[in-house]
Amino acid sequence: MRKISEMAINQCIAELRAACRLPIEEPALDTLIEGLRPNFQRILDCSDGRKRWAGHGQRMRNNGRYIGAFANFFADHVSAAVVGRSELTRAFEIVREHCAVRADSGPLACEDPPVDARAAEELLKPVVPTRDPLHSGG
Repeated sequence: MRKISEMAINQCIAELRAACRLPIEEPALDTLIEGLRPNFQRILDCSDGRKRWAGHGQRMRNNGRYIGAFANFFADHVSAAVVGRSELTRAFEIVREHCAVRADSGPLACEDPPVDARAAEELLKPVVPTRDPLHSGG
């Protein structure tokens, strides 16, 4: 029987690829996936793994799509012909920061981020809307 974690990883990769218009360097994608695989296995290859995936699978597939779109954005921003490790890592950092899927005490993604996301955050600051506390309605 196929492991839930492998099915989940493959679905997330499919979403990432669909959202990324540029070609992706396979070694860069492999590096990202290998960093995530142990947590997918720990969280999903257990007795309630199917239930966990049923509850959080759509959000994780969405996260894959967001990573692909951000990685494409970062590569396009520097006129790169392909999405490499740097772009995937920056995209992952942004999505990981806002990941609400939890397993036990940590996020479903990597426990230790592979890079510092400050450069990506600074790049996005001018285009990300900020909340105005006076007009937020609450």
